[in-house]
Amino acid sequence: MPQMRLADKNILPENYIYISHLDEDFQFWRLPSCPETISDQMGSTFGETSALGRSAPVYTYSKSGPRTVQVELKFHRDMMDDVNYGVSNADLRNGEDYIESLVHALQAIAVPKYNLSNKAIEPPLVALRLSNEVFIKGIVNSPIAITYKLPILSNGKYAEIHMSLTVTEVDPYDASTVFKNGSFRGVVQTLKKGMNIED
Repeated sequence: MPQMRLADKNILPENYIYISHLDEDFQFWRLPSCPETISDQMGSTFGETSALGRSAPVYTYSKSGPRTVQVELKFHRDMMDDVNYGVSNADLRNGEDYIESLVHALQAIAVPKYNLSNKAIEPPLVALRLSNEVFIKGIVNSPIAITYKLPILSNGKYAEIHMSLTVTEVDPYDASTVFKNGSFRGVVQTLKKGMNIED
């Protein structure tokens, strides 16, 4: 039986991260692995009011969300280069590879970008797709933790990189949209081409 290459596009699930920040349009990276677990959370808040003549309080809707998706991503440097070469639009600078460009972009979204015309802070938007299970567009509202793991490659760089982050959704969705699409909601036309999604 012939061996299947891990980097074969027909074998790997379609995992992407899109980042809009700094002076470029959005950049995206294909992710060569799925996280072992994904935490997708969204809460609801109801106000409680005691009503005269009722044994139970009356609850009135206050708000929902925000939805958050928390993941830990584990990458091997060679695999990251393999799946992104000729696919990602990340601008590689000063001899960096795809894992370094993603690390630098994630670290950059932890600090603000100022709009020079009105001095307002522009939040960096992130879109994360994990297979056909989860899609979320929002901001990273958590520490961005990068862990480097052995072995060391011949170029003096760590072979394995772990990243953990939490994306908080910024666009609200109504009940019918959530019921129809579940955790895979919010995909917009501008992202569909890179994600190989057809209407």
